[in-house]
Order: sequence, then C-alpha cells, then structure tokens
Amino acid sequence: MPQPAAFHDLGALRFDDGAVLEPGAVDRVRAAVRDSGVRDLYVVVHGAHNDEAVGAAVDGAYRHLLAEAWSDAPGQAGMLAVHWPSLCFRDEDLPGVGKPSDTTGIDRETFDDLLRQLPGHEEELTEIVTLLRERPDHETAFDDFGSGLRRLAELPLQDPVASFAADTEGEILPQTDPLMLFEDTRTMCVEFAGALDDLRRAQDTRPGRPARHEDGRKGPGASDEGTLAEVRLAGPRPARPLSERVGRAGTVASGGPLGEGARAADQAELWNGAHELFRQVVRHVLRRRAGFIGELGLGPCLPGLAEDSEVRLHLVGHGLGARLAGFALRGLEGGGAEPVLLSSLTLLQGELSHFAFADSLPQQVSGHGALWSLQRLVQGPLLCTFSHLDFHLGVLYPLSAQMIGDSAEMVSIARKWGALGFDGIQGVEGPAPMCLEDTAKSDLRRAAYLNIDASEVIRSADLPLSGHHDVIRPEIGRLLRRAAEVPGGAD
Repeated sequence: MPQPAAFHDLGALRFDDGAVLEPGAVDRVRAAVRDSGVRDLYVVVHGAHNDEAVGAAVDGAYRHLLAEAWSDAPGQAGMLAVHWPSLCFRDEDLPGVGKPSDTTGIDRETFDDLLRQLPGHEEELTEIVTLLRERPDHETAFDDFGSGLRRLAELPLQDPVASFAADTEGEILPQTDPLMLFEDTRTMCVEFAGALDDLRRAQDTRPGRPARHEDGRKGPGASDEGTLAEVRLAGPRPARPLSERVGRAGTVASGGPLGEGARAADQAELWNGAHELFRQVVRHVLRRRAGFIGELGLGPCLPGLAEDSEVRLHLVGHGLGARLAGFALRGLEGGGAEPVLLSSLTLLQGELSHFAFADSLPQQVSGHGALWSLQRLVQGPLLCTFSHLDFHLGVLYPLSAQMIGDSAEMVSIARKWGALGFDGIQGVEGPAPMCLEDTAKSDLRRAAYLNIDASEVIRSADLPLSGHHDVIRPEIGRLLRRAAEVPGGAD
C-alpha cells in the first residue's frame, strides 16, 4: 500500500498582469486537494518570479521550510505557490539564487527579467540600463534617466491598475504618484546614494536583538517614539533610525539635499544612487500590480480551492507578495466570502504601509488603511513579522513610498511612510509585539492582529536589502505551523 506523501506539492496558480488566472487552474487544485486529503494548505506568495528557474528555486526554499516544520505529521500539510509577473533584482541574495558578479549596473540576466516582466517597455528599459552601465559624466544624463523612469512607471488615468498605488484611502488629498518620480532626478540619486552609505555604516552597529518585548520591557536601543496609545499597543521602536534621512519631518522636497549640496556629490556615488532609484521605481510598479492581482485575481479564486473539502487555507505573503496577499482580502470581501474562509494570514516582512489595516491615520484628519476591517475574513491569527534589521523596509521603502501632495509635514518620513515589515502593523488594537521565540508558548488567538519581532533571526548583513529576504529560517517554519494549529479565531 503506498505511503502518504510527507508534504504535498499542489503546484502553482499562475496569473498574468491583467489578473487573469490560467484556465482550469482552480478545478485542478481543488481536485488535487480532495484526492490528496491534505488538511492544511499553505498558499504562498513571493515576488521572485524573474523566470521559471528563479521562481522554482524560491518556491522550493519555502516548500522545504514548510516540509521540515511538518516532518512529524506526514500527509497533513501542503503548499500551493502563486506565480505572478514580478521580479527581484538578482543582487538581492534571493533564497537558492546566486548573486551576479557585476553589481555596478544591471547584469544581462536582470535586464532579461525586466523585459520579460515589464512588457511594452523595451525602449525605456534599454535607455535606463545603458545609462546605468555607461555612467556618463554630463548633467543631462540624469535628466534622460529621470525621463526614462517616468515613462516606465506612467499609466493612463483610466487604467485600473493606477488606483492600486496607495495603501491608505479616504484622505482629503488622494495620493497616487511617488515623489521620487517627480522630484529632481539628481536630487533623488543623491538621496538614495546617501541612504546606501548610511546603511553601510549601520551594518556593523545594529544589534541583532529584538527592540520590543511581549511583557513591555525595552530591548537595547529602543525608544518611545509614537503616540502614547501606540507605544502601549505596538511597543517601543528602535531608538535611532537606520538613516537620519527617514527620521526628518516632511519629504525630500522639503528637507532634501538640494542645490549646491546635490551638485557636489561624487559621480560614482550618484550612479550608485541611480541604480537604487531604478530598483525602487520598478518595485513601485510591482507593488501597484500586486494590489491589482491580489484583489481581482487571487482573492476571488480562493473560495473555489476549498470547495468540496475540509481543507484549511493559510495565506502567506513575503515582501511584494505580502501586498498581494493583503489585497486578496479585498477580493474575498468583494466576492461575498463570508462566513470566514481563511484559517490564517501571515505577512513576512510585508512591503506595504504599516497603516494598511488602520481604521484611522494618526497624522491625518481623515482616512484609513486600504485593508481596514478586513481581518474579519481571517478565522485564525493575522501575523506580521518585522525586523529592524530589514534595511530595505527601514530606509529604502519609506524614501520611495512618499507621495506627491504629502500633507504631513510635522511627522517623520518613517512615521508617515513606514512599512509593516519594519515596525509592525500600526494603528490597530492589539497586544504588544512578542519575540519570535515566544510564539511557541503563547496563545496566538488572543488578538485580531499580532506583531512578531523577528530581528534576532531576520538579520542578514548583505546589502542592499539586508534582512528583507532572510526569512527561510526554521523559526519562521515553526511559526507558520503554529498559525495552522490555532483552532479558531481571536477572542
């Protein structure tokens, strides 16, 4: 008699950039779920789908992580990957993928990835990448570079993807265009070059210890920044930002290195900053796409996966994939997916605003998070890991997420534009964050949201993104299993 599989591989759902799923995919997965008898199915979304080989390598890393966590319960759990047109630059130390030898510009494989996942933009991409490789020493080169970036990111107002740029809604001045595309390009190159320099210095000075503790104790290097209510709920924050650039009030436009300071910057450093600016513009395009595919693609198809079976669905999103997974809740809501469908939702180093779930915005007179109130569609825990050693989400994301028309001149950039993968879900009711090791002995049902400080394990020192991709850890695997073992919703 054949032995049950130790861990079930349910393949992948594949979406195009129009959020269209390949025909018959839901029926195929539903039949496989029924035939396998899998009880807990992880639906895993990440952003590293450069090509089939890279996507398979990263999928395999998550599959191995989950299989190890369930090694004592053969046949009970499985994984379904979600493929969508996304990419990560190949210098980001992706799980199972080696770094390119040339990181001064864009290597050939990354350029091919860009052409593949951003179709229709060959002219702009060729111009941008040529400038990054040649690094011309004349003033107009940065004007040409900025023009190419704007053409790469622009969308007609009637394009449905255009409305997915923001993680908040209901503000007096809707914000959909990132400041980095409309500020002086040379200024933005200086800004990102300086941020990278700040992060190089921070590599050897940031402790790999949690900044907050479940019982309210402060770890080394923690402060009480934020409102009193938020400090009680979210706990103290790191005492010093990774870069003073995100600790200042206002925006680059109001506080950035303008005029002669920008012109005095070293040319080589300027082009290093241009490389990072390009990465962040690409990620902006992909964040927008992730929201669109999450709401109109993945969300509506999730109910069909669980039909005719008792399988429990556990949605897991990392980085860009966490934004797609979060916006899938909107697709569930729009599809009338009540009573509750998802058994858990875990956001690993999520690349979306820490106010995405907030019912109000502390620095605004109106508005709320784009995912406000949608936790009700998750029966079990909604978990968010964060790390103050995630350099990408701590510095590069808030610099790139600033929008034109920002009205918050009295709070820091990190406060207004911070990512939930750096300091957790903000603006919600919930307990103080717990350390990752404490989840093994804690009741994960005690609140609708739970922030988990994973700084002790998510702490890679590799620049430019540092700990952002450092999630393939046994501790994370055990956390995902704990989420699946919670029998019911929050009290």
